[in-house]
Amino acid sequence: MTKGWGHSDMAQITTSDLTMMAVYEPEYVVDPYPLYRRIREVSPVFWDRHMGEDGAWMVTGYDAAIQALRDPRLSARRAQWDPSRAPAGSPPQVASSLKALAEQVFVADPPQHTRLRKLMAKPFLPRAVEKMRPEIEQVGNELLDRVAGRGEMDFMGEFAMALPSAMVCKVIGVPQSDRDKVWKRILSWGVLVDGGPLSREHPEFHLANLGKYMDYFREQIALRRENPTDDLLGVLAAADAEGGFDSEEELLGNLIFLLTAGQTTTAHQIGNTALSLLANPEVFERIAAEPSLVPDATPEFMRYDSSVQLTKRRASEAVELAGQQIEAGQELFVWMGAAHRDPAKFPDPDRLDPDREPVQNLSLGHGIHYCLGGQLGQLVNETAIRLFAERIPNPKVDLDGVHRTATPTFRGPHVVPLTFG
Repeated sequence: MTKGWGHSDMAQITTSDLTMMAVYEPEYVVDPYPLYRRIREVSPVFWDRHMGEDGAWMVTGYDAAIQALRDPRLSARRAQWDPSRAPAGSPPQVASSLKALAEQVFVADPPQHTRLRKLMAKPFLPRAVEKMRPEIEQVGNELLDRVAGRGEMDFMGEFAMALPSAMVCKVIGVPQSDRDKVWKRILSWGVLVDGGPLSREHPEFHLANLGKYMDYFREQIALRRENPTDDLLGVLAAADAEGGFDSEEELLGNLIFLLTAGQTTTAHQIGNTALSLLANPEVFERIAAEPSLVPDATPEFMRYDSSVQLTKRRASEAVELAGQQIEAGQELFVWMGAAHRDPAKFPDPDRLDPDREPVQNLSLGHGIHYCLGGQLGQLVNETAIRLFAERIPNPKVDLDGVHRTATPTFRGPHVVPLTFG
């Protein structure tokens, strides 16, 4: 990993040494926002020679992020996942895994992006999501019933991860009993998507895990072809049989994306919000006294500490962004987490304010890449936080026991020990 950068170091280093690579250091894993602020104060579009393959632009200003996510000249495709980049002599599965990554909807451009969203959209349409509200409520209450008498829980493992996992697995058609089977593969997918130091330490391990993930869905699709079902696996198996997907990797890669992103980003957002509320007891007390405030406050909770901090683009032609000239072929890292703390858009941005005037937040993406399952994720998120406020009295968190993801693309805790009662 690049040399360590601590808060004390940041005061002395020069602008030429300032780098977003510091976000992988432990103190910024806990709280990346001071680093974002320092970089944004230099420039909301900042050239970072340490990031990307040959340097990249760090987009940390809100207006610049909106423009970057809207501009069709900035492609979502990721050149580093080109199967032709598989190391010479590597097994064929490596190139297949890279192709599965490269064909996922969130890194596709039109017309591929348009076709894929249409194939996968039906279970995530507003009417279908609203029908799930009673079941989300029921599952959430059942999970809390299990811990109510104990006075302690791992908030993530026993609630924040379990609730979105149950809902997303139901929509896709993955048995809950298989969750542990795919969990290690889910973690490898997150590391590969982040593309940071962890992905470069053992790439063959993570690509092999992705290959096993593909094998799992290959088996599930084969089962649906023998016995058709009306879950998303069944729908996509039928669409593939009719030529809806360009390749097996495109089908499998998007199933991996839907299952993984659908549950982990929502789980992390629930965890981030719970920790934010516990760090701001006056806000938590207000929400606990009036849980009906949660839906209107949720955009602010997501702005304050988003579970998706980063996405990437690459210029297909020269583009000017916030006064900077982006050359064709250069990569941009769009830091939504930083944009959400831009004081030019959000007065007093480091304050959690449930009464803040609503502004488009970027947690679920923007433009054509707005999150496909965003409405389901937000409903699960709102339900989880409301039930937490209603049913967990006087919660206390052991901050020393909180374990967080080390990949800033997907920010959130894995473990949150709570006592309550």
